[in-house]
Amino acid sequence: MPEQAKTLTIIVPCFNEQEVIFETAKELSAIVNTMIKKQQVSDQSRILFVDDGSKDTTWDCIQQLSTSNPLATGIKFSRNFGHQNA
Repeated sequence: MPEQAKTLTIIVPCFNEQEVIFETAKELSAIVNTMIKKQQVSDQSRILFVDDGSKDTTWDCIQQLSTSNPLATGIKFSRNFGHQNA
């Protein structure tokens, strides 16, 4: 029985990232999709954007990404906890 590819989750801490989040998602998605095609990771792999209490529209961007990009998902912290905790 062949070994099943491991599931990869890339965690991206976000704080006021509205200016760069779409480009970041595009670049990371391309990398993950290539890895999926090469069967290096499972097709269940994801990119998890963690909004760490942003004051701009970062959370709106994450929500938009989660509906338009099948690899993207997100969670929102109630306040800023710092990138290490995110």
